[in-house]
Amino acid sequence: MAFAQLTPVTWGDFLKSLNGILETSLSLPPGKRSADPVVRLEAVKTILQALSYDDLLSFVDTRGVVFRDIGDIGDEDRRWLFLAASLEPPLIRGDISGNVFPKRVLSTQEFTIIKETLKKYARGDIRFERRKSIHPNLELVVKKWGFSPLSRQTAGQPVGSSLGVSGGMFLLQVGAYGEKERAQRVAGWLKELGYSASVVEEGGLFKVRVGPYKKEELAAFRARLEKQGFPSYPVALGGTGKREEALPPGPFFTLALIFDPLDAPFRLRVALAKDQVMDREKTSDIARRHGALFAMNASFFAENGDPIGLLMVDGRILSEPQKGWYSAGFTTENHLVIGETRLECRAIGEGGEVAIQGINRLNNGDEVTFYDFFFGNETPPQEGVEVIVRGGVVQEIRLDGKGKTPIPRDGFILLGRGQGAQRLREAFRLGDRVRVRMTLFSSPEQLEEWRKVRYAVSGGPLLFFEGQPGPFGDFNPDIVAKRHPRTVVGNLEDGRVLFLIVDGRRPGHSVGMTIEELVEELKTYRMRSALNLDGGGSTTFYLEGKILNLPSDLLGERKVASAILLCP
Repeated sequence: MAFAQLTPVTWGDFLKSLNGILETSLSLPPGKRSADPVVRLEAVKTILQALSYDDLLSFVDTRGVVFRDIGDIGDEDRRWLFLAASLEPPLIRGDISGNVFPKRVLSTQEFTIIKETLKKYARGDIRFERRKSIHPNLELVVKKWGFSPLSRQTAGQPVGSSLGVSGGMFLLQVGAYGEKERAQRVAGWLKELGYSASVVEEGGLFKVRVGPYKKEELAAFRARLEKQGFPSYPVALGGTGKREEALPPGPFFTLALIFDPLDAPFRLRVALAKDQVMDREKTSDIARRHGALFAMNASFFAENGDPIGLLMVDGRILSEPQKGWYSAGFTTENHLVIGETRLECRAIGEGGEVAIQGINRLNNGDEVTFYDFFFGNETPPQEGVEVIVRGGVVQEIRLDGKGKTPIPRDGFILLGRGQGAQRLREAFRLGDRVRVRMTLFSSPEQLEEWRKVRYAVSGGPLLFFEGQPGPFGDFNPDIVAKRHPRTVVGNLEDGRVLFLIVDGRRPGHSVGMTIEELVEELKTYRMRSALNLDGGGSTTFYLEGKILNLPSDLLGERKVASAILLCP
């Protein structure tokens, strides 16, 4: 027994076991030979990298775990050890005296125990969570859990059953191509190798799949395909015969900031990209311009930067609510209210009044739209009747307006097209005094709260309402059913405000969440209400001068239309 405890694990045996359990393909590190012994610290680093959990190193609290024998190693190496000890279940533990022996050779007996832990990790049974007080009113929560081999982590997968749930029969997908001829060529090669291969067109891509196979056959066929140069992942065949993507069990990475508004020296607000409606700017740049401690992206928006749904800044409505969408509003006391809203907007003059259908957006025809300086320097290049108001008085009426009219800083412009143009011609004359009245309506139960709102954004679907989990609302199935990066704002049962993001489309780091998965995660926070905001490549979490998440766009942080800020 004593001899077994001292028998070292070689790099060859270590990597063979690690690759077999985690379905990785690690090779020897530079300068190492297969017969060389593995040191415990080296083993920790290699395993965490194989799991892709080394992305958590910057979040490790080096004060959280105390080992007695780490005084002579650097801070970075300590972080590796503390991260390994912080996982649940832990990858390593100190002995009864508090020693972790980072420089000792890994023994076969120790590795036997570690392998049992690795088998749990391979099933997705791995978790990291850290809570950190940023300020008496602010708590940061970092979570990561789950695991699946990189070959099974495919960004933007359609929703399907977890592996093994749907009927027991699977196809193996070996590629997805934009060109049908290329997909057919790959399928031909696979047929020559003896596989039953097919090409399926889904979501604008031509996907090459082989099979079907029983669950117990998958590992062998995947290994065979891998050796032949065709990495693959399972696609479940549902009981109805419909092919559904088998979603990998993670990993999932989330960041949350929990804000207690009681006596807080901070103010919640919404800010526009470059302080105007039709523009885009990085969340971090918006935050820095306003001196914000915290920021995250907010509104959905069109390609030109036009925010979709209600947008209110400092009590001023800059974009109207969208039917079927929900809104999140912040009051002067930092309270959050979430619900459906409706806007009634009218231009009232001496000779009549006109309903306004749109605010600071393109005119869709047969309607009247309103433009102020938040839209920009001039109206859009659209033909119609333009009523130019300065200081509350009609200064000019352009019956054959072509757009691109300078917008007065002390006034606004009304643009009518089709029937909207006729209404403007009938209602207003030069010299008339004109004012615009905007009234925001909500449910009777929330009306008083909404009257106190100074900042607001829209989104959907509604994830929680009055403590009941959703989702609520009819939204694009692509938004609901596929895994994406997510951005959420909500109220906890105790009155605190939650700001949460889920990273996605980052194999190894985080696969994103479906709306259903997002609701399940929010249940752990004991939500009262919660709203899904713009996600995908827009999802950004900025705190204390840094972006803490990994935005999914290949070029990094995306420019967005608006951001929610927490300012001193």
